[in-house]
Amino acid sequence: MRLQAAMQIAVDQAKKSLCEGNNGFGAVILLGDRIIAQGRDTEETRQDPTAHAEINVIRQASRKLGTKDLSGCILITTHEPCPMCAAAIVWSGIKKIVFGFSIEDALKQGRRRIGIPCREIFSRAGAKVMIEKGPLGDECALLYNGAVRQEIQKLRNATKDQLLMYNEESTRKRLEWFEAKVSSCHGFSDDKIKAGYQLLLSRFNIREDQAPIVERTGKKILFHSKNFCPTLEACRILDLDTRYICRYYNERSTDLLVKQIDKNLRFTRNYKKIRPYSEYCEEMILLDG
Repeated sequence: MRLQAAMQIAVDQAKKSLCEGNNGFGAVILLGDRIIAQGRDTEETRQDPTAHAEINVIRQASRKLGTKDLSGCILITTHEPCPMCAAAIVWSGIKKIVFGFSIEDALKQGRRRIGIPCREIFSRAGAKVMIEKGPLGDECALLYNGAVRQEIQKLRNATKDQLLMYNEESTRKRLEWFEAKVSSCHGFSDDKIKAGYQLLLSRFNIREDQAPIVERTGKKILFHSKNFCPTLEACRILDLDTRYICRYYNERSTDLLVKQIDKNLRFTRNYKKIRPYSEYCEEMILLDG
């Protein structure tokens, strides 16, 4: 529980980093049960390529303890230390590190990393550093999810005008997708409302059990979306209100997509029941006229 609590602080620090325009890394140093240092990367805001989270907390801990010898400490970090940070760990004397997301995982995502695991740095340095894959792995992985990071880049400090501009961009991409897939649209139901629902499942790669229909009439399909949503996760990290963001960011583009089935179809949401304020996003497709 001690390590889990420390990792949660590191995750919170990483979220602050992303809010500030940095790269989303957080770290904590423990001495026994005491938190000696906690911090995040400040590489972008300080324009300092060495200001990684691990280096920042090592410096902080050394100042607090009045020594460069941190051999009694544990370092907990959201991401496996890069070679620079691994070398700093060696010089600090830290004997145990715990991380949530590995360099190998990052490389599999196609992210730009120096592909040398910290274990190799420690081995070549002759340093006996215990390495542990820590708790809250899913929370750490979310920080480095490519789709979530793309949304963070768009939504951080976005104005209403920017959200509307992104909506126009989304509309163009969705209509291009529809044109490219139009030949396969014959696989949709002849029922126009059901076809609109199937179209959204197809476009967003959602299974029916992830957006189950909870009400069906001749003029309406109401469904509860519970699928993974990068926009939702970005809003959680940036502390943005999805009731505002989603209204201007992507509702109109989704509405225009279902209108490709029939101009009388309309997509909308119940903004009183939208994640994270509800367990699901209540969405519907209506047939007007």
